[in-house]
Amino acid sequence: MTHLQKVIKMTRPYWPRIAAGIVLGLMVSGITAAIAWLVKPALDEVLVRKNYEYLKYIPFGVVGLFILKGVLNFCQTYLMKSAAMKMIRELRNRLFDHILYLPASYFNKESSGVIISRIINDVEVLDGLISHVIKNFVMELPTVVFLLGIAFYRSWKVTLMTLILVPLIGLSTRKFGKSVKKKRKEAQKRISLVTHRIGEAIIGMRIIKVFNREGTVGEKYHNENQRYYREMMRVVRLKEFTMLFIEIITGIGIAFALWFGFLLIARGELSPGALASILVAIYMVFSPIKKIGEAYTTYQETKASMERVDTILDTAHEAAGNLNLESFNESLKFDNVSFAYPGNEAPVLKDINMDIRHGEVIAIVGQSGAGKSTLVDLIPRFHIPTKGTITIDGKDLNDIELHSLRELIGIVSQDIILFNDTIRENIGFGRKDASEQEIIAAAQMAYADEFIRELPAGYDTVIGERGLRLSGGQRQRIAIARAILKNPPILVLDEATSSLDSVSEALVQKALEKLMRGRTTVVIAHRLSTIKNADRIVIIEKGTIVDIGDHAYLISRNDAYKKLYHAFSLS
Repeated sequence: MTHLQKVIKMTRPYWPRIAAGIVLGLMVSGITAAIAWLVKPALDEVLVRKNYEYLKYIPFGVVGLFILKGVLNFCQTYLMKSAAMKMIRELRNRLFDHILYLPASYFNKESSGVIISRIINDVEVLDGLISHVIKNFVMELPTVVFLLGIAFYRSWKVTLMTLILVPLIGLSTRKFGKSVKKKRKEAQKRISLVTHRIGEAIIGMRIIKVFNREGTVGEKYHNENQRYYREMMRVVRLKEFTMLFIEIITGIGIAFALWFGFLLIARGELSPGALASILVAIYMVFSPIKKIGEAYTTYQETKASMERVDTILDTAHEAAGNLNLESFNESLKFDNVSFAYPGNEAPVLKDINMDIRHGEVIAIVGQSGAGKSTLVDLIPRFHIPTKGTITIDGKDLNDIELHSLRELIGIVSQDIILFNDTIRENIGFGRKDASEQEIIAAAQMAYADEFIRELPAGYDTVIGERGLRLSGGQRQRIAIARAILKNPPILVLDEATSSLDSVSEALVQKALEKLMRGRTTVVIAHRLSTIKNADRIVIIEKGTIVDIGDHAYLISRNDAYKKLYHAFSLS
């Protein structure tokens, strides 16, 4: 699909407003042409024929025409701007909705700053499609035609002499427009990095402060911002040089018109009023030509931004699957599963074979970087195995409809994700239709109700971005309450109690034990109690399962487990 076809498709819902704006624009163009047309009869009648009684009507006529032109121009601009803002609103909605359904792997390769910049900055550039490009092309082209028609009618010789250099405007605009597109694309890349630096600094502010690196981080931001400034100045120079070139051509054209017009007046072939009418029309025609030139460079800028927006829209959604799964009754099975991250040939997991039976508690242990978190991320299909299959109750995970699959799974991880909303909303995120009583009951099971009620606004307390107004243990318990509320048959606990103090951990561990009863639970844990009480323990080394068994079996036979167990005991 060409860029022009994309523009037509994108603006189609707003065509009624655009069409109304076009009609008003044509009326404005007509009034502009009328002003140029009336110059000759006004001057000839008053100055040549000495009919001074017309003087009292001319000011009222001029004021009336300009008022009418101003009102129509206001309405036309309002319609075009409102259509542009609606398009921007809907495109941002579309982009955000699209992002929500992209695979997790997409967010491993694209930074949040780049994604945010494309939704905010690149989409903002596309505002110019309607409010600048379409508006100017539709409104200024008829103006050019009307004014040139008047000029040719008055004297085709003078007009033709003036327009000899106009093709140079078209050629230069086209050449500079392509350069503008290229430089604008570079500038948008730079602003993405600027956005990324801001987000990164805000998230990592505590680390920046404790290591006294405000100056270093500030310097990196200043460098990125300077690079963006340089790229934008290149865009500005190219656009303004285009306008300068058009201005020079305008001056040369009017000079030709004056010289040749005076020559014709001297020969008696042209009246002064006709020459004045031609000069007004020619002068007025170069203004819309400049706007058309600006519109063309803006069009090239929008092409650059559209290409960046398309990198998101062209990314395929997660494979949805079409098999609805309402319950989990038998087993979750890994059959010869391997996985490597995109762009990395080295597998993170190799030949994983494991059968997790319904109701089992499976503890996954191993050194840091062994692949434990990647393994559990395959269960909710955050990643798709590069080899082998995962099945639930004999059904291939890839065939199961994503929503129904994830309805069966609850996750509490070490990296707690909470939203800048109330505690009630954060716990209620676990189940959309949860009642107030159910939210409170979930908080009580997670031993969070007591500290919540001590807060000034209780369950209506807004906890800040990522829940940073709460302590680490409090955030963890809110996340556990959220999982409790969801009440899924499969639980994934990724070092779920690692942020709690000993008292809180003991309380939450009791709640989790009650929750885990009768449910299938996969735990990545460094806690001895969790490991010892698991039905089976899976040992992972370098992405491979080296042994599976209960605590008594492994402690008596597996040296690697003995070392890990000893390390957990020391910790």
